[in-house]
Amino acid sequence: MFFIPFAGLVVVAGIVGYRMGQVPGETEIINRYAAIYVSMAGEGAALTDCAATVHPDPAVRMVINCANPNGLTTTFYVGPRGEALPEPAGPAI
Repeated sequence: MFFIPFAGLVVVAGIVGYRMGQVPGETEIINRYAAIYVSMAGEGAALTDCAATVHPDPAVRMVINCANPNGLTTTFYVGPRGEALPEPAGPAI
């Protein structure tokens, strides 16, 4: 009798853990950062202002550039699991 609630809890914890371990796809990442850009840029900004490119550094999954018709340009650097990264430093002189 006590085993059934415990088994249900284990199954739910397993599903949540599995979903949290999933790496998001490129489309999902681009849409997430485009939505952030639209909320920051305000009037005149659209999701279609954003485009993504691959970064040569393997620690950076992609670079998302969003250009507003008003002249505002926003750049997001995204890590391998979709996390936001600071702008990578160039080579030291």
